[in-house]
Amino acid sequence: MKDRVLVVDDSPQNRLVAVGHLEAAGYEVAGVGSGDEALSYLRANRTDLVILDVLMPGMGGFEVCKRIRANPQLAGIPVMFLTALGDREATQPALDAGGDDLLPKPFQRAELLLRVRSLIRQRHQAMELAAQNERLKKLEQDKRRITQLIVHDLKGPATALLANAELLKAGTLPAELADVVDDIEIAVGHLERTVKNLLDLSRADDVGLAVLLEPFDLRALVAESTGNLRGLARLHRVQVVPHVDADSVTGDRELLRRMLANLLHNAIRHSPPDSEVRVVASRDGSTVVLEVSDRGPGVTAEEAERIFDPYVSKTGAGHGLGLVFCRLAAEAHRGTIEVVPRAEGGATFRVRLPQP
Repeated sequence: MKDRVLVVDDSPQNRLVAVGHLEAAGYEVAGVGSGDEALSYLRANRTDLVILDVLMPGMGGFEVCKRIRANPQLAGIPVMFLTALGDREATQPALDAGGDDLLPKPFQRAELLLRVRSLIRQRHQAMELAAQNERLKKLEQDKRRITQLIVHDLKGPATALLANAELLKAGTLPAELADVVDDIEIAVGHLERTVKNLLDLSRADDVGLAVLLEPFDLRALVAESTGNLRGLARLHRVQVVPHVDADSVTGDRELLRRMLANLLHNAIRHSPPDSEVRVVASRDGSTVVLEVSDRGPGVTAEEAERIFDPYVSKTGAGHGLGLVFCRLAAEAHRGTIEVVPRAEGGATFRVRLPQP
């Protein structure tokens, strides 16, 4: 398909010269004599470049260009002005109108074709980039839909596994089988956190995390979170030590519970045997500060900059989604999260939650 150029000039002679040069160069060319005719043609025909005379009876070239830029269907078409005005008179108005180039009259054929070729090439590149962007958006939307379907299909089996493990523990089991059931509960708990994190991350790309703010008992939340991970702590021979000075907090209880569970889970997994993980909740003015500290390998300054990005894992053994969820949950509360090294070894994850 040939590139199509529209030449707009009230002078039939000038129009004929420009059209002849362009047709000889292989372009499909249309010529009109007024601004109104130009806009009518553009609304009805695919056009790759408009060449506009500046001074025309009625609607001048600058006004035509402004109307092209104001129309969403036409705004991407490049516009080159032809003018007999001096550079100082025409350059700034041409830029203000949205023009892409300015060619003084009389022009040389070679210069006309060089500028036309350059503007049309830029248009094709811009169109290709826009098409690639649309394809990437569609791929991202498809990926999120698939993620949501997978998450939905995983939630049912995970719930059933957990319910059956709890049912087994309610009976009388030999010690070795009780340990196996504990391991099942730990693994299913990890699976459940991963499933919920995946679902929230896929939704957050579109609308962010929804937050329901209400006051609740922070001591109870910390006790619940540490209690749910008691089996994992026992498996890693780690003691979780809570220290809560802030009795209450206003926030989304479920999001903060899951954030704390993710931080505790990471801290326990990275801690050496026979060490402590500390959970501290305190107030700093009108801000509640949550800290989870471990004695693990710690993080470097480079790792600290990327650790809250998707699919970044300290050990390489995880998927890195838990800390992404923690960052999103903190930001949804208009708060912050950071990781800082401990002088005695390990790392502290610190969450600051402004209170209303």
